[in-house]
Amino acid sequence: MFLSAIMVLCCISMTESNSCDISKEKSTISSMLQSIEKKMKEKCSTNSGNCPAGWKKYKDHCYSFSRLTKTWPAASGQCKNLGGYLVKITDSAENTWVVDMMKKSVNHRYGYWMGLADFNKEGDYRWMHDSSKITYSNWIPQLRGPHRYGQNEDCIHFYSGARYEWNDFPCTSDGMGYVCECSYGPNCRPFHG
Repeated sequence: MFLSAIMVLCCISMTESNSCDISKEKSTISSMLQSIEKKMKEKCSTNSGNCPAGWKKYKDHCYSFSRLTKTWPAASGQCKNLGGYLVKITDSAENTWVVDMMKKSVNHRYGYWMGLADFNKEGDYRWMHDSSKITYSNWIPQLRGPHRYGQNEDCIHFYSGARYEWNDFPCTSDGMGYVCECSYGPNCRPFHG
């Protein structure tokens, strides 16, 4: 607003010395003021929802794709430190976008962790970020759901060996990247790993 007032005063002082058509000068000043206000609004609205360094925007959330591998608990902790959580997939469009981004990122041996697990009750998979049940899934078709080689496969990942379809895996496995999600850009901290 301060900048706009200065611009108006400058325009008035310039127009006083060069012209006597007040209506024309008012129109010019009004047009300049509208242009300045429009640019300021665009700048402010763009900056408020942007994702910081290391994050990619999809719809109204920010996502980061790790270059490093971690266990599920370590990955979850890293996402929390960055102001987010391990990714929560809500529909097929989001899943497709996340998978496309993973394919453009580092190809980790086992894929990437997500925020889905069944820690509380075997087979009752919940998004750890908010404890909600899954409403969309993309399990490996041959398995028609999580497979069980033992009771220690509580964490879900996008399995790179099966087109990044979902699979359960031991949470302590370390050959896995991870995807963090942050629901509000200004809360996300820059991500470098």
